[in-house]
Amino acid sequence: MLWKPLRLVPAHTTFDFLRQRKVALIGSTVINILSLAAVFVFGLNFGIDFEGGIAIQVRAKQGTIHLEELRATTGALGVGEVTLQEFGDSTTALIRVQRQEGSNQCVANADRVMKRRAGDGWAAKPGASGTGDVEFTAPRALDSAGWRDAVSRVGLTILERQLPRGTTGTAKIDMTPEQRAEWCQQVAIKMIEDAISDKHELRGTESVGPKIGAELMHSGVIAVLATLGAIALYVWFRFEWQFGVGALIAMLHDVISTVGLFVLLRLDFSLTALAALLTIAGYSINDTVVVFDRVRENFRRYKKMSLIEVLNFSINETLARTLMTSGTVFVAVLALVLFGGPVLYSFSIAMLWGVIVGTYSSIWIACAVLVYLNVRPGQARADDEEKPDKAKA
Repeated sequence: MLWKPLRLVPAHTTFDFLRQRKVALIGSTVINILSLAAVFVFGLNFGIDFEGGIAIQVRAKQGTIHLEELRATTGALGVGEVTLQEFGDSTTALIRVQRQEGSNQCVANADRVMKRRAGDGWAAKPGASGTGDVEFTAPRALDSAGWRDAVSRVGLTILERQLPRGTTGTAKIDMTPEQRAEWCQQVAIKMIEDAISDKHELRGTESVGPKIGAELMHSGVIAVLATLGAIALYVWFRFEWQFGVGALIAMLHDVISTVGLFVLLRLDFSLTALAALLTIAGYSINDTVVVFDRVRENFRRYKKMSLIEVLNFSINETLARTLMTSGTVFVAVLALVLFGGPVLYSFSIAMLWGVIVGTYSSIWIACAVLVYLNVRPGQARADDEEKPDKAKA
């Protein structure tokens, strides 16, 4: 008995994909315009990587982590918005705290930290209005070494050069508003550490300032644009310039629509999200190049077919490969969505969308653009036929 191969997609399909090219292009254009408008109107939900803030990893000393109890404790500290999630396993949590702005509330928090860590009699208060100055009062006169130890308890070691040289009971630290905002990050970490130290231990902290976040965003945007441009040039040199333009438009469609998804679902936009965008661009161009290769082969093979007939025939020939590859990747990414946890959630959702939209753009966007750019099959065939002639000469 002969076994027939399993086919999830019928062989020799004859779907007229490009018949709906106008609907596809108009619909995709509307989606991309809405995505860009949403970015400017509502903005992206920037994570700590770009917006700045604090990420603290903690582990329960005994048993599992209790997020509700931890959320109640950290939410009452006066450090702004706090979000929590399990990190890796049920005994570890990731605490994310919004960027500290250097307000007088931060100085009040520093006063509490100083009293808790150095004892009663200590006080911290803000300096003159409009500055970042902070004034500390000790319960007794201290020398330079004593002051150095005291201010290190609230994260001011980097500014210890401003401490008094003699023995005194007061000290003034001059900071710009930006410096005080950076210092407030450390104060918030110490506030959280003191509040949860009975049942939890700190495993690591990460503090990102707004300047670093802006630099990361700038570098990330350049990386995405450079990747898209390099891929478009690769397709251009491998095929013709019309193919490069079609591939670039398809990739831009995938990337912009994915950014719109981040706005719509308010997903955390971090360095992981940028990695997802670059991965989606790579996945999209891989599928597009497969279709373009078949189009070029069929230009030489079927010389009497029109452009739209060749494109439809090529898409149908690669349809089984496209759907099988996309389906396999979709299942793998779906597993990440369901079981990858909150740390990978934004990346997983973006990739899940990217698999779908990347497959769609390879068929209805990249190939449809070739129609409107009026690729000339005859010219492509002529170029290919000249090569053997030159080799014989």
